[in-house]
Amino acid sequence: MGCLAHAAQLEREREKVEATGARIIGIGPGSDAAAKRVTKLFGLGYPFFGDRRAAVYGAFGFKRVLAVVQQSGAAVIDRDGVVRYIHRTGNFMDALHFDEIMQTLGELRDAAA
Repeated sequence: MGCLAHAAQLEREREKVEATGARIIGIGPGSDAAAKRVTKLFGLGYPFFGDRRAAVYGAFGFKRVLAVVQQSGAAVIDRDGVVRYIHRTGNFMDALHFDEIMQTLGELRDAAA
């Protein structure tokens, strides 16, 4: 399951993200109870929430593919709530482009300096 691999990868990379002044918030397609299990399983040091009804997914334009597969991806939202980076895909193996995320975070950090 892609979202689990991404949650674990983001935890491994969390210090790099936080060094830019950013913070990670994870959203998974399941219930809040499932999100709590994921948090415990991977020892996540960032908030991880369930979005069973896909309200957050929908707000950022992530759709269902073939009516059963939830698009996954990643977004960077600045402190003013502006989406500065977004990647959506129906292929969960293509969902997390960490180098692009870090480039965007670096640009935001540099612009704020």
